Amino acid sequence: MKTSGVFKTGVALVLGAALLPIAEAGQVTSKGADIVIDTTGGLKIATVDDKFSFKLAGRGQWDLDSYDGVLTSDGDRVNGGDLRRARLELSGTFYTDWSYMFTINIGQDNKDAGTNFSSVGVAYNGWDWGTVFIGRTKEPFGLEELTSSKSITSIERAYWVEATDVDSQPNYGVRLDGFTRFGLGWSAAVNNPNGGPTDADGQENLAFTGRLFYAPIKEAGNTLHFGAAFSDRGLGDDVTVNGFKLDIAEHGGKLDSRTILVNDDKQWDLEALYTRGPFSFQSEYFHRDLGGAQGGPDGEVDAYYLQFTYALTGETRGYKAKQGYPDSIKPSSSSGAWELVFKYDYIEFDQDNVDAEEATGLLLGANYYPNKNLKFMANVISFDSNDVANAIGGDEDATVVSLRMQFAF
Repeated sequence: MKTSGVFKTGVALVLGAALLPIAEAGQVTSKGADIVIDTTGGLKIATVDDKFSFKLAGRGQWDLDSYDGVLTSDGDRVNGGDLRRARLELSGTFYTDWSYMFTINIGQDNKDAGTNFSSVGVAYNGWDWGTVFIGRTKEPFGLEELTSSKSITSIERAYWVEATDVDSQPNYGVRLDGFTRFGLGWSAAVNNPNGGPTDADGQENLAFTGRLFYAPIKEAGNTLHFGAAFSDRGLGDDVTVNGFKLDIAEHGGKLDSRTILVNDDKQWDLEALYTRGPFSFQSEYFHRDLGGAQGGPDGEVDAYYLQFTYALTGETRGYKAKQGYPDSIKPSSSSGAWELVFKYDYIEFDQDNVDAEEATGLLLGANYYPNKNLKFMANVISFDSNDVANAIGGDEDATVVSLRMQFAF
């Protein structure tokens, strides 16, 4: 989603309009008694009654990757680096019950050059039962996908995320979210998927996505969470998709399954999370039904992962109870925090009348947090595939080493 000069001008006007209520709210000066400046997490400027606010945050992530085998053209080792994300995040409130979000990707993000938008929209938060958001944001699907990239424990997300378009922010949509004091939360959204097909009349398709989660235990350092999600991608025409498209290393370690022509696409996800002191366990099971088009074969994708983490320095992973997904650990001392990660990933694409394509990965990782703004990550992955159509030569396995430096404020 690239920005033209006219669109950028429009964005500037929208942002100015969002900030105008703050300017009108009172004397916007550090000498006045009617505003508060908070720098504990980004930069937040707000009126004392929090009726109007503005917050600036951001992140930068740099990756180095080394990989070989099936992920390369000749099996030889490849080394390279990428700026994974450079992002500015603007958010705030106006007239107490309204909020806005404006997140800009700058430079390179997912190999897309130029400036583009991750999330932008307005929410109404004045109802007791929940909130409504209009604009562009994540669809409510998947525990690890909903977790911020700042807080995931491995550099790349689980393999199932590479087998769905739910992982990309849609062009636009409406999303409802609710949470009860009993630990039950829900979300429902209607979206126009980014890159989704149109029918013969040019009608854009609409995807319907919903999520339900329950956290019977949600204390600090002691969390138990279960959830389920469903999405009907609402295909309005025949479309060719891959069973999965894996990014094992961001720099270029990719492996795609064969394609299939479909006119129906439904997806399910089951999720579980448990934290107890410095230990955490997280797992998801993903299933995708692909209905063949024009008399062609049907297909199914099944995937799951098991992830264990342990903080050597005693910290515990946070949990956002109202949203129903985990946060990262925060160092408890000036010497920083250390976290170990073990992850097993599996994905399979099964199509009628052909051998199933499979991929597995065993990841060992270590994360170091010098402070709450810096994070260094190291992952070693033993990767194996079986009968994947795009595998090169006789190689079916690979070894991947990935490093990341992250700065977030």
